[in-house]
Amino acid sequence: MIRRLIAHHRYMREHRWTHAHLSDYIDEGLDSGHTARVQDHVGICPDCHRVLATLRRTLEGLRALRTEPSPGVAGGVIERLRKAP
Repeated sequence: MIRRLIAHHRYMREHRWTHAHLSDYIDEGLDSGHTARVQDHVGICPDCHRVLATLRRTLEGLRALRTEPSPGVAGGVIERLRKAP
């Protein structure tokens, strides 16, 4: 019983630590020991695995956005608004 409580406490400590460092992990801002720590926990924690995957998808989506609007978009919108009744 005590071993189970200790194991649960360690797991939750790692869970909180990993969750707090996922952004640094994605940015490759952790040293090798901390990187391994995140990878170990993400490998066994479905919640952290899901959060990491979501962060990666979000970043990919943001990178895919255009940095500047197409030249005719604003003008086209303004023209349609002027023509609207």
